[in-house]
Amino acid sequence: MTDALRLVEEVAWKIKRMEIRGATAILRASLEAMREFALRADDRELGEHFRRAVDLLLNARPTEPAVRNALLYLTYVFRESGDLREARRRVVDASQRFLAILDEALKRVVEYGWRRIPDGGVIMTHCHSKTVVNILVRAHREGKKFIVITSETRPLYQGRRTARELAGSGVKVYHIVDAAMRWAARRFKPDLALIGADAITSTGVVINKIGSKLLALVAREFDFPLYVATTLLKLDVRTLAGEYVPIEMRDPSEVWPDAPSGVEVLNPAFETVSPECIDGIICEAGVIPPHDVLRVFKELYPEIWKVATQQE
Repeated sequence: MTDALRLVEEVAWKIKRMEIRGATAILRASLEAMREFALRADDRELGEHFRRAVDLLLNARPTEPAVRNALLYLTYVFRESGDLREARRRVVDASQRFLAILDEALKRVVEYGWRRIPDGGVIMTHCHSKTVVNILVRAHREGKKFIVITSETRPLYQGRRTARELAGSGVKVYHIVDAAMRWAARRFKPDLALIGADAITSTGVVINKIGSKLLALVAREFDFPLYVATTLLKLDVRTLAGEYVPIEMRDPSEVWPDAPSGVEVLNPAFETVSPECIDGIICEAGVIPPHDVLRVFKELYPEIWKVATQQE
C-alpha cells in the first residue's frame, strides 16, 4: 500500500473505530483525506488507486450520505479531467470548494437556529451534534438564558460530550439517562427539542442516533416542538429511487462486553424520525418543513444534485 493511500486508510479506520465521530466531522475528515491523497500520490498511484481511496471512505460508515455526495462529486471531477495532472488539481480544488460550501452552510444553520431558542426556556436534546451545540452556545452568547436537558446516549455516552461542551460555555445543563426523557419532560415542561441528523431522505425522514425517536414521541406527548438542525448536504439522494438508508448495527460489546452465553446483544446505532414528528428542519435555507428538503436541496446545490443522481 502506498503512503498516500495509507493516509486515507488511517482516516477510514478512525471513522470505523469512532475516533472520528459525528456526520460533519466525518465529512470534513474524508474531504481532507482525499485532498491529501491527491496532493501526495504520484501519477501512477493517483490513476490506479483513486477509486480505492474513495471506496475506503465510503465503506467506513454506511449512514453518512453527506460523505457519499462529496465523494461522488470528487469522482465525477476526477473522471471528467483530461489527464492526471488536471485531475490532481481539480480534485484538490473540488475538495476545498466542498469544504467551503460545508462551512458556509453550517454558519447559516447556526444563524437561523439560535433565534429559535426561547429566552428563559427549556430545551431537550439527545446525543452529540456540534451544530446543535453551536446553536445553543451562540444563543447563550447573544444573552439568552435557558436550560438544556441532555440525555446520556447509551452505549457510548455521546450525550456527555454535549453536556460538557455546553457547561463549559456557561449554559445550565441537566443530564439524564436516556430512559428518563419522559420524566424530564413532565417535570421541566420543555419549550422545544433540538437534535442533529446523520442523514435525511427525499421524503423528509431524518436518521439520527438511536433514542431520537423516543425524544420525538416525548415531544409529541407533552406538546412541544421538535426541530432538526442540519445542513441539507446530508440528503441521501438514493432514497428518491426507493432505496433505504442503512441502519448501522455496531459491535454488541459496546453494550455488554461480557454478556453471558445465550444472550444476543443488539446494538443499532441509528433510527428514523418520521416527518410528522418534526416541526421544522433548521438548515442553510432557513427553517423549512421536512417535505421541502428535496426541493430546497436541488435549488441550493444543483451541481451536487446532478452528480449524485447520475454517478455511481
